[in-house]
Amino acid sequence: MELNPTHRMAQLIEQRTATLLGNFGLLPFYALAAASWMPLGSRADRLIELAFVTYAAVILAFLGAVHWGFVLSSPALDRTGSKFGLRWGVIPSLLGWLAVMMAIVGVPLWLVSFFLVMDFALCRLMDGRMMPMYSTPPAWYLPLRTRLTALVIIAALIFLGSTL
Repeated sequence: MELNPTHRMAQLIEQRTATLLGNFGLLPFYALAAASWMPLGSRADRLIELAFVTYAAVILAFLGAVHWGFVLSSPALDRTGSKFGLRWGVIPSLLGWLAVMMAIVGVPLWLVSFFLVMDFALCRLMDGRMMPMYSTPPAWYLPLRTRLTALVIIAALIFLGSTL
């Protein structure tokens, strides 16, 4: 179906806005990853570590919530698909919360960092698996998610390197 020029323009604005906001969302990852390499003292170092893990948990929760939005805006989705999408939508927030708890109780930070890398990779893998069942994802969504996920994983690896 051919889109009218107004609808095409709205989609372009939506894509550019999502890209811009996604890029801004990378800033805390890279600022905290860079700061983790600076010897600032034990209290500041611990704050940076917890800030990185907590920010990652917040972003994971957001990535799961996206699936709730897609399920709720896909009226033709069958009951099995709806349940699967809603259930999956909760998992990333639980993984993020688990990462925060691991950091708080003293699990080695390299392990927490590796856990976060795996969480973000899993979220992107599930996005690729699940997007075809939704009726509303824009064509640009998965390429944007792939790029942002790769950049988040790179930041997490930089952070992980500081923990070794």
